[in-house]
Amino acid sequence: MHTGPTANSHGRLAAETLPAGLTHGPSREFLVERGLPGTAADLDFTALRGGRLEPFTTRAGRPIGDGRLWVLGTTDYCGSRVVLDGVTGAVLLADAGTHGPAAAEPVHDPLASSLPALAELIGTCEWVSETARHTDAYDGRRGPDVMADVIEAAAVRLRGADPELFGAEAAPAHWRTCLLVRSLAWGARPGPADALAYTFGPDLVRDLARLDGDGRVRHYRPEELPEQLTHEPTRRLLTELGLPLAGELFSVGDEPLRTMAEAHPDTFADTDAETGTETDAETGRGHQRDFLAVGWWPHDLRVALDGATGRLELPQWYGEGEPAAYLNRDLSALLYAWWIYERLRREWYRWDNGAAADTWRVFDPFALLSSRVDAMVEAVDPEAFRTPAHSWRMLAEDPYTGGLLSH
Repeated sequence: MHTGPTANSHGRLAAETLPAGLTHGPSREFLVERGLPGTAADLDFTALRGGRLEPFTTRAGRPIGDGRLWVLGTTDYCGSRVVLDGVTGAVLLADAGTHGPAAAEPVHDPLASSLPALAELIGTCEWVSETARHTDAYDGRRGPDVMADVIEAAAVRLRGADPELFGAEAAPAHWRTCLLVRSLAWGARPGPADALAYTFGPDLVRDLARLDGDGRVRHYRPEELPEQLTHEPTRRLLTELGLPLAGELFSVGDEPLRTMAEAHPDTFADTDAETGTETDAETGRGHQRDFLAVGWWPHDLRVALDGATGRLELPQWYGEGEPAAYLNRDLSALLYAWWIYERLRREWYRWDNGAAADTWRVFDPFALLSSRVDAMVEAVDPEAFRTPAHSWRMLAEDPYTGGLLSH
């Protein structure tokens, strides 16, 4: 597998434009003959489209690192510079903020031992997300178990691409987090037209129960499912895969499935036996009265399941028009979006005890994770983010909690 950029990469430079300060011969050859992609693996090299390397300077314009450092690009999540050491050929993730004398060493983390190694590292991360788009990859299987296999295969490739970087005592910056983010594409694959939105195995539900709950999964017996639930794909999900119990974001319990009207008789309209007309109700979404109350959502909202289509909605209990009725296309979309969120949140909290600052000087895993979570959850079900009144977007943009990963 060729994992580096193609010959048409935007980042190839003409030999005559390379600065005299770039004395490392293999780096000069790489930039002329191969080059770097415009954007890939959460890195942005579009600055090279200008046709020349710029020196790495402070914000005041003073050269950093004795004038031997040249800017290749930036990260696309926090603006740190990707810098080439023109003498050794090493690639650094560097900070152009406050520095001492111009000749002082920059604040940096190693990113790759050479430009060819950088290209291979980028290609490996892109391979993880690209191959997930092939529905027949890994025999079509998806879920955390397959994802773990993909991560291990990619990790072997990363170590092989740059043994010097991965053999160092400190954990390499950027790459493991980049790999994790891309590996989440292996959690599920789009389902066929006549099925649920996503296809995955029971290991995803078990993993969710472990990530956000006490590890228990509620499997429904066929005889427990009410007659209002006629959507066969949803029936199979409930009986074969089940739902995590006692989750923090989405919570189901041991109680039987009932209609919204049965679960909340004081809220939903009832029908007058003599006149056949609906009595007054506190909700403006009376059509949900025969939906099934399948669980709870933040802000003490019931999740209402349309038994005919599998669609998930929220009632209107606290304000006119908010939240929007639509929550998710079906339970598979909710579970996959929730799983992505929980995986990223677990990684966030893994570094949240100060370990990130002790491990890296420049790399910010929180910036990378927080810059990706909203778009990844939205991509599972774009309709769930369509307006500011849709609940997923409300959670993502909540100024009091600071976004999804801070919930």
